[in-house]
Amino acid sequence: MDFEYEFYSDGFFGYGKEGDFKAYGLAFFIPILLFVAAVVFTVLKKDKLKAWKGEKTLRFVIGFTMMIIEMSYYWRVLYVGNENTGKSLMTKLPFQLCEFGAYCAIFMITSLSDTLFGLNFFITLIGAGIAVLFPQTVISTCGPGYFRYYHFWGEHLLSIFAVIYVMIVHDKKPKYRYIWISYFAMLLLTIPATLLNMKYDDANYLYLRQDISFFPDSYGWRIVIYSAIMLLLFHILYGVWYLIDRRKRKRREKAVPEEA
Repeated sequence: MDFEYEFYSDGFFGYGKEGDFKAYGLAFFIPILLFVAAVVFTVLKKDKLKAWKGEKTLRFVIGFTMMIIEMSYYWRVLYVGNENTGKSLMTKLPFQLCEFGAYCAIFMITSLSDTLFGLNFFITLIGAGIAVLFPQTVISTCGPGYFRYYHFWGEHLLSIFAVIYVMIVHDKKPKYRYIWISYFAMLLLTIPATLLNMKYDDANYLYLRQDISFFPDSYGWRIVIYSAIMLLLFHILYGVWYLIDRRKRKRREKAVPEEA
């Protein structure tokens, strides 16, 4: 007997009701605590990890896991469908900052590319960071009983972890010029995002259709405002990192005994 899976069914790959995920509750803090534990472990074992002969394999395992997580989202849409456009992928292509950053992070952690690290440092830490702080805007209908809950945390936290991992273990450092490279990469992303938003009524790439009362309805003005906010956040992030790094350098200099 044929069985047609309904998007809003109670099955694991479906969605629940609005409010199924409670922000800042246990379902929020458990993945955050696991992420923090992984970061602390990486910091404490960074020298051993870097010298470990299986370190490259570990990076490829992380990258492969991230790829499976990303692809599983599309497999799910093709199987279950989404809330508005059924089993079409045209409104779910990787033209959001988090998805774009996730794919960059996959190739970054496997290749250790400085350019990809620079892109991910700004785009992923800001984009995925905002999503993690406000998950209810994305998975309000998906608590721990649903696939999308695990996909959301896996996609965002692994992308952030990949950036932190190569920064700690491989001593990657963001450079100021990557603020502008990331900024213009984001602007280029608005081209396909805008075209798809205009073609498909249910598309909301880069959240340019997000209903924010104090933002203008004009696409052009929204792009200008969003890009200005992101550029400001990029500079703030770089400024915080620069101050922390300068403080570390001064401590190291003081720790080195002066030559006689």
